[in-house]
Amino acid sequence: MSWSLARKVSAALVALLLCTGLLTAVFGYYKFEDVLSSLVRSRYSFVVFTIKKNVEDRLNLGFALRQLRQIQEAIELEKVRDDQVLGIEIYDSRGEVLFNTDRGGIGTSVPAKWLEPLEATTTQPFSLLDEDAQLVGLPLVNTLGKVEGAVVLRFPAAFLERELGQLLGRLALELLAALAGFSVIAAVASYALLGSVGRRLGGMERTLDKVLADGGFAEPDPRDEGGFETRFAEFVLKTREAVDHISESTDEVERLDRLA
Repeated sequence: MSWSLARKVSAALVALLLCTGLLTAVFGYYKFEDVLSSLVRSRYSFVVFTIKKNVEDRLNLGFALRQLRQIQEAIELEKVRDDQVLGIEIYDSRGEVLFNTDRGGIGTSVPAKWLEPLEATTTQPFSLLDEDAQLVGLPLVNTLGKVEGAVVLRFPAAFLERELGQLLGRLALELLAALAGFSVIAAVASYALLGSVGRRLGGMERTLDKVLADGGFAEPDPRDEGGFETRFAEFVLKTREAVDHISESTDEVERLDRLA
């Protein structure tokens, strides 16, 4: 099937819109993923900071970390407030869990990678990945600047995946809707702007084919006096004269070659 000029331009515009839309969607998705991850971590980092402040205030009064029994109730209350919180743990600098929303985990040891943030001199929040959960935590520091341990909060990694999955579905539907709308606009605009050009080019092609096949001259529409078809007929005539002149010159050159 032969495509007209308007169809070819429409297809090119649709392909361009599709590539642009996909590129924009990919960048938007990863940007949203980064922002959403930062917001979720910031949200839980604030909870962790609140617990850290509560613990450090008591440490500054001279109490040892393992003596702060009331902290157990505080972390259990924080977990009840948010059903997305899987657990909150407080462990000392050796990795022993002193307080845990899951009381069965008290007295156990945390993984070695949980102790690595305590070796740094900074007291900034840290984040870890533990199987199907993500962790945010903060070191616990006394008035002398000694790291006593850390408090960590665990929340499901699937929480972000679920939110991002819903975003991806909405993004795909919106992209398809936008692409469909722009495709219709591109097709209508192409046919409106290039339809007459395509018809003229088609007429030129048919006229040239007829002249080359049958001879003669291009016959413009009488109603198109001084218009496009008239000028094209003049162009065909001059082209024909040029071709005839070249043919005669070639024949003359060949005749002279034979006489020589």
